[in-house]
Amino acid sequence: MMRQIMSTRTLVQLPPELLCHTLAFLDAYDLVRVRKTCKALKAMVDDSETLQYVIDLSYFQMIPVGISETDVPPATRRKQLRQHDAAWQRIGYKQRCTLPSFMSGSIYEFVGGIYGSVGEDCIHFARLPSPSDSGDLYYWSQPIDIMALADFTFCAAQDLLIVVTYSPDVQSRAYDIHLRSLTTNDAHPDAARPFLKALDNADIGRRISGPSGHVKVQIIRNYINMLCRNVIGNVPNVVDCVQMWDWKSPNEYQFILLFDDGIDDCSFIAEDKFLVIVDSKTMEIYSIADKSKPPQCTAKLSFPSLMGDFSYTSAFTSENPTPGSIFPYSRKFHQQPSCSFHPSTNDQLIGIVVRIARNTNPRDSHLYRFFTRCSAILELEGLFSRTYGQSTSGGPKLLWSMWGPQHTTWFRFRENENWEPSLYGFRTVESIDRSTYFVSRTPRQLRIRDFNPHIAWNYGAEDTSKWCGRLVRGEVARMILRPFTEPLGSALAYREFVSEELFDVTETKMDESRILLLKNDDNGDLKNIEALVF
Repeated sequence: MMRQIMSTRTLVQLPPELLCHTLAFLDAYDLVRVRKTCKALKAMVDDSETLQYVIDLSYFQMIPVGISETDVPPATRRKQLRQHDAAWQRIGYKQRCTLPSFMSGSIYEFVGGIYGSVGEDCIHFARLPSPSDSGDLYYWSQPIDIMALADFTFCAAQDLLIVVTYSPDVQSRAYDIHLRSLTTNDAHPDAARPFLKALDNADIGRRISGPSGHVKVQIIRNYINMLCRNVIGNVPNVVDCVQMWDWKSPNEYQFILLFDDGIDDCSFIAEDKFLVIVDSKTMEIYSIADKSKPPQCTAKLSFPSLMGDFSYTSAFTSENPTPGSIFPYSRKFHQQPSCSFHPSTNDQLIGIVVRIARNTNPRDSHLYRFFTRCSAILELEGLFSRTYGQSTSGGPKLLWSMWGPQHTTWFRFRENENWEPSLYGFRTVESIDRSTYFVSRTPRQLRIRDFNPHIAWNYGAEDTSKWCGRLVRGEVARMILRPFTEPLGSALAYREFVSEELFDVTETKMDESRILLLKNDDNGDLKNIEALVF
């Protein structure tokens, strides 16, 4: 009997085109592992522009968006990606433009390349330029009742404009949330109903004291989140609440969380998770795991402890678009500016601002901001569960020493400094006021910090000969500073760049390819807006 001998072909013996096509289905981390298996696969990955592009996107924590990339060679896309990062390193903007004076309203929003500002009887919108389009500014307006307006926001990727107005029947509900098209101002075609009733008596079962407190509304894909302060109950026992809806659901999924001890701020950290700052000294993570019941508190995190005569007076998240609110959906409209790359929504930076004051001398106050990664906060759910089990009302909190020093980096700032830096992805931008005056109107430098951990880890391999920044390496802090009784965090490494050019600015905003420079007058009114396009 003759035995048929079958030849066996190994992976590296496959045709190069087929092998490259197969490896392209791997993510960047698996590609890096493949490089370590043998010389042949290492050469294949290193010599392939397509595979190197996958690794580069992960390294810079970006995703490609905009026009289809099928006609753009991978080598060109890699070059564009590196040029995009280099422009931020050198604060080398490509365009500079000024918005017209009618955009200088006191209530404004900047999301996804669109700037919205409240005017006399409407909301003005401006489509800002981007590096990959013609650079033209495009304007349009939507009429509103200014006297009834409480807040507004929008999601350009979904063509969604959310307008919060005071209810005409305050005895029945506090607010109405109108769901409109950002481009036409008609009722949004994807909305289950044209408006939502916020803090309806039938839902909360408590007396509405009057919609006079702070309101903050957010959108993340299908969810609308609204924070309301000092609106429910009887004086002096007025409580704060968070209400959420699935605005596309015909079943009108919603919930209301009441906070008898008060709430400073609320912000999404994932599509199904949000962070709440309670009584100025505790962060709580809530998860929407089961839509048949309200979100559950899955972890409680404490701030660093203070000396006996000090206390936290306020704490809130720095302004940062919620994950997904700026995610590039496949359906886009012509007013939304195009862009080549967008920060990955897998992870991003979270900023928290805290104010501390001495109880016997309120003038002895301290302002701090600290940054942490969204992924680190989400991982703390598991640590909390392993340490304390299920979270309960009045139950324990994860001590600062168990999570803070190794996951945060803190900065102290003065009263006259820009107390709320703008952040987007892993970058932050702020103006530097070197004056000793309380509020200086002189031109300022810009400071950009990049907390991308991949860049810090591989800093030694980068070509830094053409930029004047510096790397601050992270380390676990050991020094204790007044008024704290335990070390703060300094664990996050970052690259820092300071502009040589001076800018006429008092406040900054940013997104993936733009910095807004907002200039206030001596009365605090917004008088000038410029955009730097990278």
